[in-house]
Amino acid sequence: MPLTEKQKLGKWGEDEAVHFLLGKGYEILARNYNLPKKGEIDIVAWHNKNKTEKTLCFVEVKTRSTSDSSAERSVNKKKLSALFIVTRHFCLKNNIDISSTYIQFEQVSIYKVNNNVEIKHYEIPIV
Repeated sequence: MPLTEKQKLGKWGEDEAVHFLLGKGYEILARNYNLPKKGEIDIVAWHNKNKTEKTLCFVEVKTRSTSDSSAERSVNKKKLSALFIVTRHFCLKNNIDISSTYIQFEQVSIYKVNNNVEIKHYEIPIV
């Protein structure tokens, strides 16, 4: 089944996010890690956030064809709740001790308007 235009834009955005993160020194572990009926994490990666320990980063990618900041508003409490469930599953499946591993949730927002591309990278605060 062929991809819709929205799906093509989303896949392109995820590819761009991977290139962006690799350029910042991230080590990509997984893409589109899916836990059926619970959710999906777009990118899982290691990154040296501090000098002594690696941080396991779970990255949500949102791509838009308008520059209205809607990507930043799209990660809400429901999405975060699903991310936590999928994150826990990923760590258990990959023998990652969540009690001794630095974990960070992040978002890469990509706006592609005409031929202009803007990438914004955020840490998602967990409160």
